[in-house]
Amino acid sequence: MNKRLIWALAAAIAVCTLALIYVQLSWIFSIQQAEEDSFARNVQLILERVVSEITEQEIYQTNSTHKSQEASNRMVEGRVTFDKTAELLHKEFSKRDLNISYEFGVTSELGEVIFSSPGFANMTPKATYVTDLFPQDLGYGKQYFLNLYIPSQSEFLRGKLWFQLLASMGLTLIITITFTANLLIIFRQKRFSEMKNDFVNNITHELKTPITTISLAAQMLNDPHISDKERKQPYLLGTIISEGKRLQFLVEKVLQIAIFESGNLKLKPREIDISALLSSVIARFTLQFENNHITLETAMNAPETFVWADETHLTNVFTNLIDNAIKYRSDENPKIRITVESAAENVIITIADNGIGISQKSLKKIFDKFYRVPTGNIHTVKGSGLGLSYVKKIVEMHRGSIRPESSPDVGTKFIITFPVMKENLKR
Repeated sequence: MNKRLIWALAAAIAVCTLALIYVQLSWIFSIQQAEEDSFARNVQLILERVVSEITEQEIYQTNSTHKSQEASNRMVEGRVTFDKTAELLHKEFSKRDLNISYEFGVTSELGEVIFSSPGFANMTPKATYVTDLFPQDLGYGKQYFLNLYIPSQSEFLRGKLWFQLLASMGLTLIITITFTANLLIIFRQKRFSEMKNDFVNNITHELKTPITTISLAAQMLNDPHISDKERKQPYLLGTIISEGKRLQFLVEKVLQIAIFESGNLKLKPREIDISALLSSVIARFTLQFENNHITLETAMNAPETFVWADETHLTNVFTNLIDNAIKYRSDENPKIRITVESAAENVIITIADNGIGISQKSLKKIFDKFYRVPTGNIHTVKGSGLGLSYVKKIVEMHRGSIRPESSPDVGTKFIITFPVMKENLKR
């Protein structure tokens, strides 16, 4: 999958996600508006029912329509009372199962409060509903209004919507996270695929070199024009043996990673003296140190450097790190310092060089499989991008830790920590 297609997919997912959020918000606002309208209609019906009850009772008492003028001229306190209004409101709210607090009051057309409940003085127009108290008096005299104030109206409506709101927000969040995670996985797989292709190219080149060298040496040995004495020359035999070992090392490195990734890697731990093991690994690089004019400094006289570990894999760990220190050495006065220290219940191994170093950006990725640090114009450094990934995993399988420190043109340091072996565990 090319980058253009990935970015097109990312854009499509982003547009779909934004559209989904817009639809969800529109839906929520529509439901909220519908709930508000429904609530307002219910409250208005309550007021109308209360007014209707008051009117019916008054008509029953007067028992004559021509007495409307007389009724309107009577004092409002004589026509309706606080207790009666409170009783009728309570009955209507109960009928509709509206369990919400409210305040009420009767006012004149001039705004004069005839009577009211204690909290009515705090009324706000937005949460107040009004209706004519005596609609039958219209045109006969002074008008009065029944006012209903619901202070907790907003909270009440939000409480009815909270489940739909949370469900909508939750689903939108889950979809957004899922889309984002899929995009990240796609980009990661793309990057991994590119690194894998680089690995295949690098390892192919690495394998071709010793194979070509061995093939040329074999051709020389098979050349009839070369005497038997020349065929036995140590140079040709040494080249075949050296390149054969190099080829074996490359194949083993790939197989080690393959076995590790399959989960079939089994450690065969035993008591290991880190200092002795590291000394034997260093000895293998003596010729390379000399040929590259590398100054080696060691300090491995610490006591209690025994660990419980797999000798083969631990040897590979130190071999990889020292090999990298040689590959990325400084052009002037190259140095490598290797130390072993005891600290509390740990043994600490430090492998440091004064080479080309690693940038902070690359330092975060050096343990990723197939990742190779960019070397700029240096094209002589070969590698598979598997070494440090293997190193980290083996160290962690031994309950240890590895921490890199580096700066460009200053050098690189790897600090490895293993739990020291207890006296009572030594065999």
